[in-house]
Amino acid sequence: MKTTGNYITKLLSVFMCVVYIIAGLPATELVSHAAAVTPTSGNIYYIKNKNSGMYLTVENDSASNGANVIQATGTGSLGQRWIPELCSDGTYRLHPATDLTGGISLDVANGSTEDGTNIQIWENNGCTAQQFGLVKSGDGYSITMEVTGQESCLDVLDFSTESGANVIQWTNNESDNQIWFFEEAQWPDASEPDNESDSDNAPSSEDSSDSTPKEAVFAVTKGETPTGGNIYYIKNKNSGMYLTVENDSASNGANVIQATGTGSLGQRWIPELCSDGTYRLHPATDMTGGISLDVAYGSTENGANIQIWENNGYSAQQFGFVESGDGYAITTKVTNQESCLDVERKSMQSGANVLQYTNRGADNQIWYFEVAQWPGSNPDTSDTTVSCDTSYAMQRIQFMSTYNNQFITAPEGKGTVSLNSTSSTFNQWVLMNDGSGKYMIVNAKTGYVLAPADNNAASGAALVATGKTGATAQYWKMDAVNTDCNGSGLSYRISNCANTNLSIIVNNEKLVLGTYSGASAHMFYINSYGVEGFAGKCYNMNKNMKASITGGLFGATVTVSDFDSLSKYCAGATPYTIAINGNISKSDLTKIFVGSNKTIIGSFTANTLNNIHFRCTSNTGNVIFKNITFQHDADKNANDDIQMYISSGNNFWLDHCSFMGHSALTSSDVDKHLYVGLKADYVSVTGCVFMNHKYGLILGYPEEDGVGTYDGYPRMTICNNYFHGVLTRAPGLMRYGYFHAYNNYIYDFNLGYTPYTGANIYSENNYFAAGSHTGAVVDDKGVGGFTDVGSVLSYDISSLKTGATSFRPSNNYSYNVRNAADAKTWCSKYAGVTNGSIHYAID
Repeated sequence: MKTTGNYITKLLSVFMCVVYIIAGLPATELVSHAAAVTPTSGNIYYIKNKNSGMYLTVENDSASNGANVIQATGTGSLGQRWIPELCSDGTYRLHPATDLTGGISLDVANGSTEDGTNIQIWENNGCTAQQFGLVKSGDGYSITMEVTGQESCLDVLDFSTESGANVIQWTNNESDNQIWFFEEAQWPDASEPDNESDSDNAPSSEDSSDSTPKEAVFAVTKGETPTGGNIYYIKNKNSGMYLTVENDSASNGANVIQATGTGSLGQRWIPELCSDGTYRLHPATDMTGGISLDVAYGSTENGANIQIWENNGYSAQQFGFVESGDGYAITTKVTNQESCLDVERKSMQSGANVLQYTNRGADNQIWYFEVAQWPGSNPDTSDTTVSCDTSYAMQRIQFMSTYNNQFITAPEGKGTVSLNSTSSTFNQWVLMNDGSGKYMIVNAKTGYVLAPADNNAASGAALVATGKTGATAQYWKMDAVNTDCNGSGLSYRISNCANTNLSIIVNNEKLVLGTYSGASAHMFYINSYGVEGFAGKCYNMNKNMKASITGGLFGATVTVSDFDSLSKYCAGATPYTIAINGNISKSDLTKIFVGSNKTIIGSFTANTLNNIHFRCTSNTGNVIFKNITFQHDADKNANDDIQMYISSGNNFWLDHCSFMGHSALTSSDVDKHLYVGLKADYVSVTGCVFMNHKYGLILGYPEEDGVGTYDGYPRMTICNNYFHGVLTRAPGLMRYGYFHAYNNYIYDFNLGYTPYTGANIYSENNYFAAGSHTGAVVDDKGVGGFTDVGSVLSYDISSLKTGATSFRPSNNYSYNVRNAADAKTWCSKYAGVTNGSIHYAID
């Protein structure tokens, strides 16, 4: 006891000395963070304001929608740690560490562009209000807003130096309260609470612990992103074993298990995309595609066995690929995606059974897709083709040499590709995006893929069309090497992924792999097939070239069947092909604001949008709308109730869409099908149907005071459309711009063209039929310029007060016209939405 007492006495003495020493020290800041660094995606940072020395903070360390963002004294809490995520357009999302799923982002409230707008956090929605620039400013960074075109930035209100001061959006003037320093932070430990501050974990300049940045949970998905028509091994996260048809069988009822990876046919699976966005999974044990993964007896019960069975069209053979953790849950349609493939009892053993069970996100329910080799006697040879246009009309392109304006053209089967000056289905191609900027180039006619001979990426190798093997040499990268008159990519270098030093070149009039030098024989235009006129490759009025519209060609393909998903993917500049595979309706008029680089296309089976109106008004352009049925209720008839409204940006193509209108026309109707005006430019409307409406198209700046500001806008082509029962303004009321209208069929109408101030209208080989109405071809107000050649007219236009135009579209692009009677036949048969292959007027 004496020894213990002496020990305690000494310990107390030491403790009191420490207290006195600490008491005598000057007061210090609670946390001293590390030096400022250059921010990079996927790392974690504190973000300190230059003016105040305070830190960007989610108030109360919240992870809830609408939680306010302030500056606060550094504590090291989760609400002060931020993870930048790089977007494809070079902007960043900023995720707070209060939610490490990456599902929450810094957000400009309500997407406002106004000074003083509050800054908050909100669940990810894909809108520009959650995209920021990290722009060098002084000795730190401005955090600029995509929603204002990077003109505004994060700002501490009233230059406050107080903890708790609000953070807002304000015009960027590079003042100290708008400059921020990024300081490395530590990743939260698993034991660290999500909603409490923990200053003990905050780093200091003396901290010697390992601060190596860890991978963000949301930043990387292991394995590949599965896509239809490719071939994969499917590995279980828990066991590392592979989804396998037992005994590599191709027989009905063969069991599906997990097994050690051997590369056998029973471990290779080919997803086939269904029209509703689900997939069938075909085992490589039967390369006809006639066998599918199957939930036994179509059962919805937990524990139902998984097997293979010949295709039967039932939902028991349809599965969803749903992101789960760092992989995918393979969900079962028969349970409305509530259950998924599950390794029984979380077994780690080869041979363990695979069954259906409620999706809990467990590791034994998470799968990784790994690219596999296509079967064949030789890995470099295959007769496997890739299917196109199975559920929607895939975007077709043509590669035209800048050297001789000839097309890369496939043979009728496998074999050497060539150059040909005649457009045909053999020089139409579709891109299969692997998700990482690499593309398989598939011939739309034959299904064979473009590759160097023998899949050998060697200098001088001839280009061939061959069967798909999945070899790296069958993938290509496309990089714009110069730009057009609007700054968009014009000509491209096409390099091989197996050897990126080699590109497609023309050598002695043959297509081979070679070293890129920038010569015209080494570059190609990429032109969307089917587009006519100003949205295609053309020249402006100064004879400067403009590139063809590409839409979402270079992005991922996503399938949507609900309004929120459609709106999400339409926003921003990230390229997407957005396939609509469900009819979507709203009771009220609801607008979707469309960004840039999108192809929005309706499937063959479900493509109707009811009371949903598209707006292309800001940060927009290079957008394709195809095979969509537009409907709206008769009471949505105010002046601004326009189902397609385009007022900004270059390159828009409306193709094979049907604007249905409504039969209950009234004198109070002032809504329109389509508006294109202000500074929108290079627009083509082709193969569409417009019907049952009092007013049709309003084109150009809508007032008479636009001279000098809107002269020449838009440049627009209107061809091969069917106007049926559109009483006024079909093909349209036109101001200021250049309008080429040819091969349209206009039936049952009162007024066709209305030329107004500054309009230059060249009308060619159209067919006008009055039907039960007046059928006046021109609303003759004596302004603008109008010329018609070759049209069948329902009303005499020989004595117009409106003068002629000198505009001739043949100076801007090449085109071919039918005679008016043939145009009437074509429009009646092929215009509008289709439930099968699209017929283009240039076919």
